[in-house]
Amino acid sequence: MTFVVRKKRRGLLVAAGLVAVAAVAAGAVLLLDTDDAASTPPATVQVKRGDVTASVAASGKVAPVATRELGFTLSGTLTSVTVKPGDEVTPGEVLAAIDPADAQAAVADATNALSQARQALTDAEDAADASAAAKASAAACASAAAKAAALSTRTSPSPSPSPSTSATVAPSASASPRASSAPRPSASSGGGCGTTGGSSGGGSTGGGRGSGGDAIYSAQVSVNKAEQTLARAERELAGTEITAPVAAKVLTVSGRAGDEVRSGTFITLGVVEQMMVQAQFAEADAVTLAVGQQATVTLANRPGETLPMTVSQTAATSTSSGSLVRYEVLLSFDGSPEGLLIGQSATAAVVLNRAESVLYLPQSAVRVTGSGTGEVKLVDGQVRPVTVGLRGDGNVEIVAGLDAGDTVRLNARS
Repeated sequence: MTFVVRKKRRGLLVAAGLVAVAAVAAGAVLLLDTDDAASTPPATVQVKRGDVTASVAASGKVAPVATRELGFTLSGTLTSVTVKPGDEVTPGEVLAAIDPADAQAAVADATNALSQARQALTDAEDAADASAAAKASAAACASAAAKAAALSTRTSPSPSPSPSTSATVAPSASASPRASSAPRPSASSGGGCGTTGGSSGGGSTGGGRGSGGDAIYSAQVSVNKAEQTLARAERELAGTEITAPVAAKVLTVSGRAGDEVRSGTFITLGVVEQMMVQAQFAEADAVTLAVGQQATVTLANRPGETLPMTVSQTAATSTSSGSLVRYEVLLSFDGSPEGLLIGQSATAAVVLNRAESVLYLPQSAVRVTGSGTGEVKLVDGQVRPVTVGLRGDGNVEIVAGLDAGDTVRLNARS
């Protein structure tokens, strides 16, 4: 019995000894860790000179500057469709066509109608010219008659001046009719011209002036309408084919050969000569944007490459998604990068402010204390006040308090 008690007591002593050794070992390890931590120098960074940029960023997609909606001018049956979405087309390339038979017949009918209308106008003008000639002839006859009458008056015989010629009265009387008969045929001739021309020509001239002018006007109106009808028919005939007006990429096609189509949009093109980025900016950022600001964009298929851009349009209205309000901003490329894909994702950044060739530090190395003031920690832990300028995307401009090459702690709050 005694032996058992001693054995337990010895076990307790051994256990207590092990606990003490473990405690000593743990203390030694903790002491070593504390010494290592105390001996590790803080992370530092040097003051550098360069550009500090403040910008706002948003996601978006690549889109063409403009789209073109193309369609047929008539309904009909598709005879050919030579493109599909994604194809690139050149100016003048035929993209689709419908049966042109009806349009060709309409052009032929309109051409014939125009020829008839022009002939009617020519006939009306000829009739008016004939009426004018008859009027001139009548006027000439009237003038001739008037001249003949005046001549007859001037050539009629005057009384004989000799009072004592009673024996010669009979011969004088017999001569008078002969003398007066000479101009009478002239007057009769002039009167006949006037009667013939005046009664028929003058009457027809009066009627011809009114009826001739109305006939010409009506004929000209008919010609104008026929020309408009022909022009419309020719446009409709041309509209039985869809051709590409510019170099572009096909976005949509609404049918295939054999389908019945109506007038309206059939093919949509995206103009790829100039591309843009449609970016959705948060409301707080959109109010700081303006046309002409410089920007950059990074494309999903070009990681690490930054392309220069310019803000070309800011939206006046917003779009909402739940409680999030965004504004669409259009950015144009500076130049025409190759290999752009319509609809590909992009990340745009618009530069709001830039300070060039200035001293700067990372934001984590500066604790901003007020408007234009801040402080940094030197390597030995001393706090030094500094004057700060532009607070950029990742850096802070140092206006005063430090020089290029000075070293400070990376974490100003440590």
